[in-house]
Amino acid sequence: MREYNRMIDELAVSADLLARSERETAWREMARQVAHEIKNPLTPMKLSVQYLEKAWKENVPDWDERLERFSKTMIEQIDNMAVIAKEFSDFAQMPAGKNGHINLREFIPEVLGMYKDFEKVDIDLQMPEGEEPMQVYADRNQLLRVFNNLIKNAIQSYDKHEQARIRVDCESGEQDYHISVTDYGSGIPEKLQREIFTPYFTTKAKGMGLGLSMVKSIIESFNGNVSFTSREGEGSTFVVSLPRSQPRQ
Repeated sequence: MREYNRMIDELAVSADLLARSERETAWREMARQVAHEIKNPLTPMKLSVQYLEKAWKENVPDWDERLERFSKTMIEQIDNMAVIAKEFSDFAQMPAGKNGHINLREFIPEVLGMYKDFEKVDIDLQMPEGEEPMQVYADRNQLLRVFNNLIKNAIQSYDKHEQARIRVDCESGEQDYHISVTDYGSGIPEKLQREIFTPYFTTKAKGMGLGLSMVKSIIESFNGNVSFTSREGEGSTFVVSLPRSQPRQ
């Protein structure tokens, strides 16, 4: 019995060391990716400054036009770096949740209401009939981040000149509530789909792609899950499932 207990203790220590090693490896890779993403725009920014300085010294006749192009390029690159920094900060410093009862019948329309004045964005919401509360136990701010991220991704799946059509469906299951966010945009290539929840994976020109990894982490912390289906050129559907909680008396 003593030998058995010793083996169990050793296995527990080994498992803890392995988990710690995997976490450290993941964070090292994340730090490498952050450095890479930040270094990317630095070279064109440095060259732009050097060219502008040269143009100033030579008193070129099209100085105003060059300055305008330079300013536009610098602002775009700085905005991109700000997005990268914010995504990493959100992912790395996600605060501990303050869970409470949330009625999805009220919460989902409130989230979508923030997008009602967006140009070229149409969102259709479908809720189950009746007035029975659809209650889950979660942190309100973190759940808001989840759906903001999913809606933002759905909008960005369209070309900026297209009308973005998004459908949000809320359904009641026996033990869970299911909220799906569907777009009819560019879709995700099949060869990239298995990496979609991987940190720093992205199909976008800007950002690090930490959003969906954060979504998955948050939803799983509420004992829920997130899944998706997608066809390239036809659109994507992301489904968030959250366990029911007992309504407050």
